[in-house]
Amino acid sequence: MGLEIRNPNFKSFKVTAPSAGYTAGAMEKIEDTVGIIVNTVELDEETALIYECEKIVVPKSAGVTFAAGDKVYYNESAKAVTSVASGNTLCGRANVVGESADTTLEISLSGHIAA
Repeated sequence: MGLEIRNPNFKSFKVTAPSAGYTAGAMEKIEDTVGIIVNTVELDEETALIYECEKIVVPKSAGVTFAAGDKVYYNESAKAVTSVASGNTLCGRANVVGESADTTLEISLSGHIAA
């Protein structure tokens, strides 16, 4: 999955890739902030992490559903959003309905919300 921003207004900060690097469109949690990586980069290269965006498409865990307006949580082990709050990090709200088989979901990302 590549990066898909549906609103050009967003907030981001620079990050330096760890040994595994980063892939564009991947969800990551850096310190207490959840966001989407902008560019694919290798070890020690810089990219940006978008942590706030009104309309952005993110990876979604299979088997979960969303109604528009539902809270979405970041599951760090799956690197995708889920509807399960326990053990996961609140990161925004669903903008659209998410069906069980969907692999992505458009959300309003607020990845800097305190846990």
